[in-house]
Amino acid sequence: MLDDLRLFVEVSRRGSFAKAAQDLGVGAPTLSKRVTALEQQLGYALLQRSARGITLTNHGQTIIDNMASELLALQAQCDALTGLEAKSFHLLCPQNLMIGPLYDALQSFQSRYPALQLHVEPANSLELLSQKRFDLAIRVGELDDSSVYQKRLGQIAVKALAAKHIANAQSLFLPFRRSQLPATESWQTLLAKYKHISYVGDITLVRKLVGAGNGAGVLPMTEIAALLAHANNTAFCYVDECQFTRNVYALWPNQRIPPKHVGAFIDLLQRQCQRLGYMQGEVLALG
Repeated sequence: MLDDLRLFVEVSRRGSFAKAAQDLGVGAPTLSKRVTALEQQLGYALLQRSARGITLTNHGQTIIDNMASELLALQAQCDALTGLEAKSFHLLCPQNLMIGPLYDALQSFQSRYPALQLHVEPANSLELLSQKRFDLAIRVGELDDSSVYQKRLGQIAVKALAAKHIANAQSLFLPFRRSQLPATESWQTLLAKYKHISYVGDITLVRKLVGAGNGAGVLPMTEIAALLAHANNTAFCYVDECQFTRNVYALWPNQRIPPKHVGAFIDLLQRQCQRLGYMQGEVLALG
């Protein structure tokens, strides 16, 4: 009814179905039918039609006096929604990626949209997606959530390594659940070598434990790159040839084609991943 009331107001302002139809981009017969249907719904006439044009009835004049300005203002607000810019952006991303290899993409995005209020939450749990407000989420690992749209940004190789001077360490640190490791004979053989296996729920903490020489660790190349950058003359070696890769995805809700800001961020992330070989599945040389 609101839309039909607005059409009635537009007709009354112009004093003609033909002029209103031309300005609104609709057919005059269609416009006349809409106003007639509104009159039938209300139970009284709004316009008196004649060869000379239209005249408001008392009911029609009452509606114009009481509602015309509000209806036109509401329509203006609705029209403005088409070009409405969001004021905030909610990002979910593993902390080690956002402060590491993907930081430049975040910085570029913030520089491009300085007025956009960023809300960044370090998270990599798929279970949180249904409980969180987010515009974009970065996830690592296999996905089976069909409720969101996704785009693969790259992939990260994962290997076990240790400082060379403790290559035969008895402790192994895992940043994943054991079920997340490939069920291959080579990985089972690797696990069997260690007397102590610790499950650490933070990849950065595993990297620090390995860097401090506390034992071997299973790490993605993103963390191995950070480990090598702060090695302090410590030499490292890969343990056996065990290796697997984990995909990196951008996820967003609601619509197949990502909104403006989401699409822009994904483009920056993809460019950043393409610049870094270890974000495309390459294995870093330890020297």
